[in-house]
Amino acid sequence: MDVMRVVTFNINGIRAAMRRGFRDWLDDSDADVIALQEVRCRVPDLPPDAFGAYNLAYDPGQLAGRNGVAILTRQHVPSFTWTDDNPFAQEGRLIGVHLEDAPLDVISVYVPKGGVPLEVAPEDGGREGYTPAQQQARYERKADFLRRFTAEIDARQADAEAHGRHLLVLGDFNIAHGPADITNWRSNLTHEGFLPGERAWLDAQIGQAPSHHRLAGRTMLAPSLDWQPSSRPLVDVVRSQNKDGDGPYSWWSWMGQAFAKDVGWRIDYHLASAGLAATARQSWVDRAASADRRISDHAPVVVDYT
Repeated sequence: MDVMRVVTFNINGIRAAMRRGFRDWLDDSDADVIALQEVRCRVPDLPPDAFGAYNLAYDPGQLAGRNGVAILTRQHVPSFTWTDDNPFAQEGRLIGVHLEDAPLDVISVYVPKGGVPLEVAPEDGGREGYTPAQQQARYERKADFLRRFTAEIDARQADAEAHGRHLLVLGDFNIAHGPADITNWRSNLTHEGFLPGERAWLDAQIGQAPSHHRLAGRTMLAPSLDWQPSSRPLVDVVRSQNKDGDGPYSWWSWMGQAFAKDVGWRIDYHLASAGLAATARQSWVDRAASADRRISDHAPVVVDYT
């Protein structure tokens, strides 16, 4: 049985990742497809031989030193980006490829981190020093991205289905879906990445989080947002294989003992069309052996499909 190994990995800057051992990881990965986020590098400045024998589809965007999404494949394949022109199209946040040796379209996405709405915005600037008005603007901007991304997913799913292909959306979504996806969920109910409106967006795309029941009876100070449930819901592949446990987390702060104590967030996803998800054989987070061997504040999320 042939296996196709697929990875999503926010590398937090290719030049820093290379210094921390990215190329050794790449050579050992045995991956067929690798979606990268936050490559953060202009094309002329990419480190020589950073991607080895892989073919690179890359959208660096136009924001110097920020964002940048890529997909590595074993063969050269056609690539695509947004189907329409929009404010995010020049930011290096979405790229896709049509695999030719498998009936599959793959997207790599980097969703904005966002902010918090006025109802819960801290007056003192919070963790990152933004004013309440700035927080609200960041919150609205992320919601705008999610609306446009929803339309993109719908269009790509319709096209894939029309051509007898599957769709796989990979990337850093900057959203933890349910309490099982974040260690300190109680203290993050009013923080970006775990807001009701963000979680509701994932509900619309993949169904309610299995750990949603833990939120029962809690008053949500931040408002939710209305999202139309997808007519073609995707499957959260890693959660489908880890229904009952917490994690596996894919992001940990660089600060303190977060990594050593596994105080993390699961914000990096494989979201697959149902037919592809049914072929997933195993999944795991390729977590570094120790904090000093980390390549990024994220870890690669790996799934083997057949």
